Amino acid sequence: MSTIMDVLIIGGGPTGLYASFYAGLRDISVAIFEAQAELGGKINFYPEKMVWDVGALPPTKGKKVKEQLIEQAKLFNPTVYTKTKIVALTKENDLFYAEDDLGRTHVGRTVLVCIGGGVVSPQKLPCFIHNNVDDFIHYQFPDQQAINGKHLVISGGGDAAVDYAIEAASYGAKVTLCYRGEHLKAHEAQVKKLNTEGIHVIMNHTIDGVNQADTFNMILTLKNSQTQERIDYLCDHLLIQHGYDRDSALLDRVSFDLAKHEDFYLNCDIPTKTSHPGVFAAGDIHYFAGKVNLLAGAFQDAAQAINQIKHYLDPASVPQAMVSSHNEKFSEMNHQLLVNE
Repeated sequence: MSTIMDVLIIGGGPTGLYASFYAGLRDISVAIFEAQAELGGKINFYPEKMVWDVGALPPTKGKKVKEQLIEQAKLFNPTVYTKTKIVALTKENDLFYAEDDLGRTHVGRTVLVCIGGGVVSPQKLPCFIHNNVDDFIHYQFPDQQAINGKHLVISGGGDAAVDYAIEAASYGAKVTLCYRGEHLKAHEAQVKKLNTEGIHVIMNHTIDGVNQADTFNMILTLKNSQTQERIDYLCDHLLIQHGYDRDSALLDRVSFDLAKHEDFYLNCDIPTKTSHPGVFAAGDIHYFAGKVNLLAGAFQDAAQAINQIKHYLDPASVPQAMVSSHNEKFSEMNHQLLVNE
């Protein structure tokens, strides 16, 4: 039987990561489960975008925010599982059993659901892709230094595709936008800016194959969606923006009832406390009147949830953790930071 953890945190995005850190302040043992290969949740989809809306944090790229959140989350040594999707959740004798997609069972005294809008996976290209070009195909915005002076093709016609085309051009990339339809779906103002920037757009074409090339990293086979004719197109990098698949099936595979809002979000009459004892929720997946769907709000949700979990585990515990400026857990670390100033 696996080690019994105080809380099983399902979801390794910003909410789950901050919950892991705050749990350490409250002496709560943690296991975090993230379905994707990397922690960070939705921040992974905008690594080069600036995050402005976290209090006292200056404008910071998404990838840096993610790195700092992960570092903070690991401060108290949680058990972390990536590429691990929880597919079923049961309860027996006041313990929760979470089964993952590899057939393992994890045991916890409580569960904290932090899955946002569900497990998010980018829609992949449905065509032949040569193995040797995998490193040059991206489903999130590539590193700006990697595309500087290079030819980047972006496949898609929505807001994200157009925004990324404009952003990539500002980083010195030669950009081509390829879209299957006759009209881009992005916001009118961004389409106007795209045209003003002189970014090359190929309409009525889909990518029908990706092969290795000699002078460039890859050669794309573009198929005209009207005439079915094919042309070859050379590029260095390919960014796919075809939308995302969301999987929230876990909430339908629990052995107990969970009240929902709009038949999806976990309804919490008291913030973060679901309708089932021992199951808590934080971040976008949970609903209560007045909820704020911001990154900063996710941190508040996480701390609130962990305080509720601590009370559930130990009703005699204090309502919340000691603030960091006076918390003895940081005494030695604070000393080292001051010495290194």
